[in-house]
Amino acid sequence: MAVARGHSDFQDRLKRIEKRGAGRAQVFNAADGLKPETEHRVSRRKTTGFLTVPFALILGALSLIVARLAIFRYGGLPEEFAQPDYEMAAQVGLAVGMVLLLAIVFNLMRKRHLLASVIGIALAMTAMHNLVHMAPGEWAKVFSPQWVSEIRETTEPNTLEFRGARFKLG
Repeated sequence: MAVARGHSDFQDRLKRIEKRGAGRAQVFNAADGLKPETEHRVSRRKTTGFLTVPFALILGALSLIVARLAIFRYGGLPEEFAQPDYEMAAQVGLAVGMVLLLAIVFNLMRKRHLLASVIGIALAMTAMHNLVHMAPGEWAKVFSPQWVSEIRETTEPNTLEFRGARFKLG
């Protein structure tokens, strides 16, 4: 009797394996009941996947702006003979550190998210002065009027600038 029962249990298990696949965990969702865990994860990724890359790009740009603000608040305007390369390296280093921390917090550790964040840092580094030209009053409230006047005197609007090289937009 026990042998026959064991045989039928084994046959039932084989049918379940053929029907669904082996080793998949079941997850209970109040709306759907029980469903395989892998399907649940894939369906969740499909709905939010297209939003994460632009979010990572914006996160990178904002991290550079916050890094510039932190360095400005801590050290003030750079001196006349300051090394701009060192200043830029400090800002980028702080921004990358913030991006990595925020990537862990927001679960954006995939290659495409980190690449989008680095592109956001690069865009902010080369194009932030355009925002200062567009709204100097708002930036003067955040940084200072002296900082805004220095940015407006040393840069041109509608350009991308990197280490002295200017590329005109439009």
